[in-house]
This record gives sequence, C-alpha cells and structure tokens, in this order.
Amino acid sequence: MAKTVPVREFRTNLSALLSDVADRRDHVLVTRNGKPAAALVPIDEYDALEETAEILSDSETLAAIEAGLAELSRGEVVTLADLRVELDAHRSTR
Repeated sequence: MAKTVPVREFRTNLSALLSDVADRRDHVLVTRNGKPAAALVPIDEYDALEETAEILSDSETLAAIEAGLAELSRGEVVTLADLRVELDAHRSTR
C-alpha cells in the first residue's frame, strides 16, 4: 500500500521519502488539494511500467503474444530437448 502525503509534506521530507522508495521499495502517492497528483515508485518498477505500456501500444507485438497464447492453448509446444536437437541438426548442415 502506498504512503499518501500532501505536496507540502513531500517537499519537506523529500530526501527521506526518496530513501524509503529507493531503499525500502515503498510507494509514495503525492496529493495536491487532497487529490492524487503524482506517484513515486522504485525506478525498476517505473521501467517495467514503461515497457508494458510500450508493448500494449504495439499492435504487432500484441498480435504475436495472442498467437503464442493460442498455440499454447492448443498444445502446440516444443520441448527444450526437441529444440536443441533441431538446432544441432541445423548447425551440422551448415
């Protein structure tokens, strides 16, 4: 659960709040006039959110994911052992 702080408290305690987020992986929700205005999250979580947003905005990537899920649900899978055999066979023909 995120810690909620008003913008004035955020300004006053910025260093401590930043340490909480970076070191303890807390989340901080900053409010302005009682309404959420911004969120402070660990950088790796932010990066993951950005990557997810990028994937969700790419229709080709979404189509490939959906196709893969459909293949999986139909049982169209290849084991790692089979893949290695196929790769070894491919390499030996070069």
